[in-house]
Amino acid sequence: MKHRSIGILLLVGLFCCLPMQVVGQESLTLSLDRNVGMALGSIIQGTFTLRGSGPETVQNLTVYFNGDEVRFVTGNSIAWQFNTADYPGGSTNITLFGVDDVGATYYATRQVTFIGGAISNAITIGVIALVAVVILAKYGTRLLSLRKAKPRPR
Repeated sequence: MKHRSIGILLLVGLFCCLPMQVVGQESLTLSLDRNVGMALGSIIQGTFTLRGSGPETVQNLTVYFNGDEVRFVTGNSIAWQFNTADYPGGSTNITLFGVDDVGATYYATRQVTFIGGAISNAITIGVIALVAVVILAKYGTRLLSLRKAKPRPR
């Protein structure tokens, strides 16, 4: 009897803790497409297009960067171009929030890190320097021997 009670409690607890999808409840889609700049995983810099959409019943969509409203559109889809240089650098929580015709809310989020132009330039220069060092380390002696072996014209 005691084991049966524990089993029932565990079963009830399992169903209470599992996430359940509400029938008819859809969600928003959110994506970032790079136009110009760099994207290294969730670290981005440059010009991007934010795209989002929701169910047909969604009346408007609002985009938030770290809780601050940056764009509002009427309708159930958005395609908005932005430049990371126009916003503070660092970790940024992008949230797309929608409201439908009966007041139900929908949202989608994405965590990214905006980096400034100076940091992006430093990363680019660092990568180029690293490639140059690897090339010199691998082929440096071969290049020097070619230079020495070639007679100079007079």
